[in-house]
Amino acid sequence: MFRLITSSRVSAVSAVIRQVRFNSTAGYTEAIAKIRDDLKLNFRLKADVIEKNVIRSILTEVKNLEINNHNKGTNTEYQLYDLFAKMIKERKDSAAEYMKKGNPDRFHQLGLNELRECDYIEKYLNILNLASDEEVDANVKKNYEKIKVQDIYKNIPMKSIEKDWNCSKSQVKESVNRVLNELS
Repeated sequence: MFRLITSSRVSAVSAVIRQVRFNSTAGYTEAIAKIRDDLKLNFRLKADVIEKNVIRSILTEVKNLEINNHNKGTNTEYQLYDLFAKMIKERKDSAAEYMKKGNPDRFHQLGLNELRECDYIEKYLNILNLASDEEVDANVKKNYEKIKVQDIYKNIPMKSIEKDWNCSKSQVKESVNRVLNELS
């Protein structure tokens, strides 16, 4: 009369429901599922406290992103890339502030903890199936060779960048700055 539902069926069904509910791309849904699975694993193994706190922080930021984008369309892995890049930048900036000369040793330790958090966030940044920085740099260089420096942003197809180059807009902007510094 009643069928036993296995955990694999439940997780597959919940992934589909989650994707429909939050109107997300498959890459976005897979990344969030991986992050949640890692949090569960950390609780079971009583793993590193910093890693657990970073994962909670990531999930909080993702939830805020979903709330802010509720009526704006789908959530994509490109938005996750931008979010993770922002989180890494914030932590590196605060680590540099903590590790300034003249600060007490406890501040130095806080700076080291911030850098450890960056490593954990970069781990999740790397699971996104996006173009690498080298691939984006190659695309920017290809466009740079065709045009003048002033016109580089005009000739990069920013509206279709996610589909054509498989990267986020902020990743392209960072790449343009790197390429211009390299070629100047």
